[in-house]
Amino acid sequence: MRIEEAIDSVIYAGDHWARLEELRRIPKGLDLYFGIHKGQRGKRVDAWKITCLEVHEANITAWDGGGMAIYSSDHPAAREITARRAEVRWSDTGDQIEIVGALNRAHTAAVDDWIPFDSYSTIHTISKNRFALRGPDFLMRAYAKALRSISEKPQLILRRGKKKTIRPKVLHFGNSKVIANTFIAERCPTRSTDRSRPEPRIGRKSRRLAADSR
Repeated sequence: MRIEEAIDSVIYAGDHWARLEELRRIPKGLDLYFGIHKGQRGKRVDAWKITCLEVHEANITAWDGGGMAIYSSDHPAAREITARRAEVRWSDTGDQIEIVGALNRAHTAAVDDWIPFDSYSTIHTISKNRFALRGPDFLMRAYAKALRSISEKPQLILRRGKKKTIRPKVLHFGNSKVIANTFIAERCPTRSTDRSRPEPRIGRKSRRLAADSR
């Protein structure tokens, strides 16, 4: 089943609460096993496996997530993977505190908190009174606009290479996210429908895999 259909119609319907119960590494990706509960403290009513293939990033920090969402390749976290690299250069003519403040506001407006501000906000000194920022092109464009708003005269330089043609998506649950090219959702037998299969659990190996994925 398409992941969008599973989330909209089953996993996140009504007051359902999604809880990650197990994580397994597979060739080219991850299998995530979710128990679906009736509310945060309710009984387990369903179980789903989400297969993530061609994973670019897996930042799993919380198992008891609650909600779940899938975002398209237009999402900032996905665009960070596919964007061309760029550089913004300018001559220092203003106040450093004002510059950092303008960059911070532009960053929040462009990507909210999906990309940490300190990921690309390090100002590099390239020569006397000449400075640069480096990162994905869409974010560097926002930074250049912010610098112009405080009377700086930035130069935007696009690095060699084309924008990647892949279209990754972002799976978000709780405070965790997985960025991958493909997501496949499959319903698993639950305790009420298949008593021969034990309920998924978090074992030592699964915990270790989750730590490695951060």
